[in-house]
Amino acid sequence: MSKDIRWKQRLDNLKDAVRQLHTGLAIGNPDNFQKQGVIKCFEYTFDLAWKTIQDYLKADRGYTDISGPRPVLQQAFQDQIIRDGELWFNMLESRNLSSHIYDSNEMEKIFRRITIAYLNPFDELVEYLVAK
Repeated sequence: MSKDIRWKQRLDNLKDAVRQLHTGLAIGNPDNFQKQGVIKCFEYTFDLAWKTIQDYLKADRGYTDISGPRPVLQQAFQDQIIRDGELWFNMLESRNLSSHIYDSNEMEKIFRRITIAYLNPFDELVEYLVAK
């Protein structure tokens, strides 16, 4: 499979994941189970986002030695693929914490961050990549 096709296939999956995240966040007055579902959706959406960026950087920009979320996000910020590098690193931290939530207060914090701050960057990323 060519690199060009791979990132575009990931982009299609990312678009679906972002739509699902929008759907989950549209639930009025979600219970804890629904919030956990939104957090899980955020996890795989974030993972798809940085992996899609990584594939795009390789296919379009020729960066073959950049891998892993931190280096990918740093390069994406430098190349102006993402606008707010600090926010994306906060998203990475939340994604890593979300895998180990045992406290309902921590779950609430991450859910609020997803609702307030993390959805728009996914939309911006998809918009940027669709235009490519």
